[in-house]
Amino acid sequence: MAKVELSDVISTFHKGSDSLTQFFAEQERSDNDMLLAFDEIDKFLSAAEILSSDSGQKEHFNRRANELILLIDRLVIYSSQIQHQESFSYFEEFLFLFSLWFAQSEGTLSNLTPLVNLIAALSNRLREPLALKELLTNIEILIHATEQSIQDDMEDRDPRRPWRVLLLNYAITATRTHDPVLMEKTFQFLIQNLPDDLKQFFTEGMGQMAALNYPGAVRDVMEKYYQQYAAQEVKKN
Repeated sequence: MAKVELSDVISTFHKGSDSLTQFFAEQERSDNDMLLAFDEIDKFLSAAEILSSDSGQKEHFNRRANELILLIDRLVIYSSQIQHQESFSYFEEFLFLFSLWFAQSEGTLSNLTPLVNLIAALSNRLREPLALKELLTNIEILIHATEQSIQDDMEDRDPRRPWRVLLLNYAITATRTHDPVLMEKTFQFLIQNLPDDLKQFFTEGMGQMAALNYPGAVRDVMEKYYQQYAAQEVKKN
C-alpha cells in the first residue's frame, strides 16, 4: 500500500467534524465535549508531522498518538449513538487512516481495541477480493506496529484480548480473499503467534467452508491445516 499522506488524514477529519458540526447547528444544539475533542485533535494534527520526524520526541509522539486513537474512537461511537451516518463513516475512515499513518511513521500502537473493532467491521462489510487484499495489507502494517510487549504476552488467555482478535481477523480476512497464497502466509503467522487457538480456528474454518461454499482451492488449504492442527485432537476427544 502507498504511504498514507497526513494531508488525507487531516482532510478526512475535517469532513467528519464539519458534518457533525453542521448537524448540531441545524438542530440549534451544541456539545462542548465534542468541540473540545475537535480542538484537541486539530492541535495534534497541526504538529504531527514535526513530532513524527523528531527522534527526541518519540515517546511523546507515541503517547499522544495512542491517546488520539482513543479519542477518535469516542467520536466514532458518539456518531453511531446519535445515528449520524455521514460523520460516523468519516470518523471510521479517519481512525483507520490516522492509525496507518502513525504506524507508517514508525509509531508504536498500544491501544488496539478501537482498531480491532474497526477491522472486524470492515472485514465483514467488504466483499470484493481486491478490497479484502488491501485490507489485509493494512492489517499487516498495524500488526507490525503493535507494541512488542503486547505481541510477546503469550500467557494471556483472555479470548477477548485485542492481539488475539486482531490475528484471528487477519487470518479470516485472508480466507475471504480466496487467495491460497495469502491464506498460507497468514495461517503460518497464526501458528507462530496463537498456538493455543489453532484447533478452534481450523475447526470453525472447516465448518465455514461448507456453509459458505468456498472454492475448492480455498477448501484444500483449510483442510490441510485442519488435518494437521485440529482433526487429530477431535478424534482423540
